[in-house]
Amino acid sequence: QVIYGRDAFADLRFMDAYVTARANGEWDNGQGFLQGAPEGLAMASEPAASEAPAPDPDGPASRSEPPGSSPDPGEPATPLVPAALDTSRSAAVPEELAITPPFLGSRILTEADIDLAEVFRYLDRNALFAGQWQLRKTQQQSRPDYEAMLAEKAEPVLQHWMGRCLEEGLLTPRVAYGYFPCGRSGNDLVVFGAPNGNELDPGSPLGRFQLPRQRSGNRYCIADFYRDLVDVDPSQLGAGDKVPAGLGPADVLPMQAVTMGERATQVAQELFQGDRYSDYLYFHGLAVQMAEALAEWTHARIRRELGFGASEPAELRDVLAQRYRGSRYSFGYPACPNVADSRQQLAWLGADRIGLRMDESDQLEPEQSTTALVALHSQARYFSA
Repeated sequence: QVIYGRDAFADLRFMDAYVTARANGEWDNGQGFLQGAPEGLAMASEPAASEAPAPDPDGPASRSEPPGSSPDPGEPATPLVPAALDTSRSAAVPEELAITPPFLGSRILTEADIDLAEVFRYLDRNALFAGQWQLRKTQQQSRPDYEAMLAEKAEPVLQHWMGRCLEEGLLTPRVAYGYFPCGRSGNDLVVFGAPNGNELDPGSPLGRFQLPRQRSGNRYCIADFYRDLVDVDPSQLGAGDKVPAGLGPADVLPMQAVTMGERATQVAQELFQGDRYSDYLYFHGLAVQMAEALAEWTHARIRRELGFGASEPAELRDVLAQRYRGSRYSFGYPACPNVADSRQQLAWLGADRIGLRMDESDQLEPEQSTTALVALHSQARYFSA
């Protein structure tokens, strides 16, 4: 039989069960587990040969015309009229006062500036144990039993790797973040340079993010969480200024890019190449989840710098439940689906200074990295567009 594991942890569980079953005479190369497969390792059989293939969605049966027919060449084709793009601001997101940034442009933080022990406080253990390490609660387990299992098996492993990361520098957290003049133009968020210090003067536009809008409900669009572009007096513009249609910024866009560094990738590769697969999976999963923790840490720093520190949650569970002002949006999710937009974001933040880049397939390198737009509007929340 050919066995398929949905992830590497399933593969490891299978190999552990296989070795035990074979040693006890409970394995047959044709039948598999003679005493029944352990939970979560059921071996699905192939579809029966008698099953009819699924109809081709592009085949004749899916069309209204009979097979072999074609439109009358003498009939004019009916043009497809695209629906009008809805660009009006959501009624649920009124304009609010612009935030006041501590600086404009970008800054970087390196491992010398970041207390890794503090970042560990933002680690989502549930996401690590159940998502990265695949230690999920079974239907037969009660919640207390599951938590006892995590305390016995998962927590010691986590403490081991946390200690190694702190002592051996296996993770090198780095951040590029900053504040940029911006303004809403329909469903677009136009981003500007900052030629005059902390003033929202109309410098040259850097570019824009084109963002989708919900078609129903509150009709949310990320661009609505920022003030509209404002009219600019042409007499105040310099010869090199290029403002679209005489419009300039009225708000500020916080952005961030974080990484756990090349060292994390190197350590993971060394563990894998050394056939230390369990260690590889534990460390790799931790490094990936620590990138999320660093993103949460950076987001909290931005909130404090913008004057919202007094309302900052004291407990991690409240942070993870988003009981704070604003939201953080990463490209690839429905509200901002264009992953390639991270490329211009990295350029504006100067993320190459922390060794962060995108490859030709729009994947972040190092792998344990993430980027985001930050909105501090009181109505900013997560949604699908």
